[in-house]
Amino acid sequence: MISARRPAGRPVGRPIEDLPGDPRSLSLEYHLSHAVGGADGDTLFDWTVSIRAKRFKGRTVGGVIGSMTLFRLRLDDRFGPHPFEAAETHGAELSGQVLGIYDLGHGGYRQAFRDTMTRPDGDLLVLHHIELDPAWRGFGLGPILASEAIWTLVDGCGAVVVDPKGESDTARWESVGFRRRVRPLGHLLDPGSPEALALWKERRADFGALAESYLAALRG
Repeated sequence: MISARRPAGRPVGRPIEDLPGDPRSLSLEYHLSHAVGGADGDTLFDWTVSIRAKRFKGRTVGGVIGSMTLFRLRLDDRFGPHPFEAAETHGAELSGQVLGIYDLGHGGYRQAFRDTMTRPDGDLLVLHHIELDPAWRGFGLGPILASEAIWTLVDGCGAVVVDPKGESDTARWESVGFRRRVRPLGHLLDPGSPEALALWKERRADFGALAESYLAALRG
């Protein structure tokens, strides 16, 4: 039995033969939406990233096999000094993710954030949600795909935020580059960090190894 390479910090729990299709058939489709008119439309940008698999003849899998939701909160006095207000208007879940980062009294970022990030004057990117069809889980694709989406959208951002849901989730996001910061900042990825960039390259290497293992399994 041929197994995919085990990426650092997160197990690959399923045999490669269970993979529904060639990982190289996957693509990410980006859709941006924001409100027309009003401060929130100038500050909050909602990205939906569809995860698509090419349909192969004789196979039922294919089409949209998952999705990610990311929000970009723009820090720019021309459009409003309090990005948290836009997050709060959107909903409690998003505002809860970023509550510890903003200085609610004066606007902008907390001093703890400024002291922690390499470039603390950019926008904030929030990885809000990721979902993958069960057939594609267990091969390490979640962190690979999330990493790819983050680095596609992160230009101009000072940090990326995620809210892990337990220890296994924390390990998964640490493999992408998120680190637990001082209270109350939570888990942040610093796009200016050489470590974070190196982990992006590692996840791409994981993807290449997964594809090679899949082809090897097909050859028997």
